[in-house]
Amino acid sequence: SRPEWYALRDTYNLEFKDKKSFDPSLMYTAVAQSEVDVISAFSTDGRIAAYDLAVLDDPRNALPPYDAVLLCSPTASQDQGLLAALRPLVRSISDDAMREANKIVDVDKGTVGEAANYLIEQITQAP
Repeated sequence: SRPEWYALRDTYNLEFKDKKSFDPSLMYTAVAQSEVDVISAFSTDGRIAAYDLAVLDDPRNALPPYDAVLLCSPTASQDQGLLAALRPLVRSISDDAMREANKIVDVDKGTVGEAANYLIEQITQAP
């Protein structure tokens, strides 16, 4: 019943034999264990890396992008130092790196600080 499935169905002329609903915490296990063939997921979810799942391309753009954005308060948006510090972050974290950072917290039970340190390493090592 989720709208993205209707968009996929209509855009790619898909018809699924069976449809199942899962709690988000169970759907990754279901696809990893071949209980289902396809699930809807956030492209940077750490469980994708943990279960070695494949993210399918969407060349017809049936699904809207769910890009992260930086939001500042009206006061902070006037702080040129803050904006200069944040600007290098724009488009600097790949989906693969974010997936791994999320895996550190959600799957490996690491801390947010460990995930942040991982991302800092990825950003500073990027060409």
